[in-house]
Amino acid sequence: MKITVNLIKVDNEFIANCPELDINCYGSDKDEAIRRIQSVIYFYIDSAKELGLDVENLQEIIIDGETDQTYHHNTSLLSSDSIN
Repeated sequence: MKITVNLIKVDNEFIANCPELDINCYGSDKDEAIRRIQSVIYFYIDSAKELGLDVENLQEIIIDGETDQTYHHNTSLLSSDSIN
């Protein structure tokens, strides 16, 4: 599974949005927003696994159209089409 993160600048903050999981985080700069949403994505996936939901491996995180494969985590993503 590939996860997309869109960054939006609003005033002096950045909002990181993951449309596949319907998650939003903010930060004072891009790096902070990405770090926060990455943390929430991994928490979301780990929680789904703890609940016994069927999961699929997380292959990569794509940030604003750029593939970022430096974010590795030993977890998986929900395999269902509707994750919300």
